[in-house]
Amino acid sequence: DTTATGRSRVSSFAGEDNLDAYTEEEISTEAKTTVMMRNLPNDYSREMLLKLIDTQGFRGCYNLFYLPMDYNSRVSFGYAFIDLVSPAEAQRFHAHFQGFDAWASVSSKVCEVCWSSVLQGVQAHVDRYRNSPVMHETVPDDFKPLLFVDGKRVPFPTATKPLRVPRARRKDPI
Repeated sequence: DTTATGRSRVSSFAGEDNLDAYTEEEISTEAKTTVMMRNLPNDYSREMLLKLIDTQGFRGCYNLFYLPMDYNSRVSFGYAFIDLVSPAEAQRFHAHFQGFDAWASVSSKVCEVCWSSVLQGVQAHVDRYRNSPVMHETVPDDFKPLLFVDGKRVPFPTATKPLRVPRARRKDPI
């Protein structure tokens, strides 16, 4: 199977989702728009990270943002996915935040930015998360992925099937 550009497609699976993905060799950085920020301070909330990204010159330059959170401790796992509006903006974001350490809170963490290896592009993320337990009504809004158009938050597309309640993690005994 080939695309209009002549590149072959491989089918990959992430959870229940069937995604069309290019092999790593086939995707040049010029075509990528989704980055993963790693090694973020765990005390950063969604609003704190969005404010940082905006004040660093990227307001209106992204169309998807997701900071996975631990439901029990209510802190982030220290990584986030951001889909930028163009490959050029993604490259600029990557260059700007790679090695970033000027956090608003005290932290010795140094940000690492890499290309998202499983999901690339806003539609792949919408397809992945719209039917995910993270979108269940019992999940606080602060824990959900966000969509933006021209820098303004827009509603996430509704689920196409009933959403499963997120699994509660077992707490460690005291």
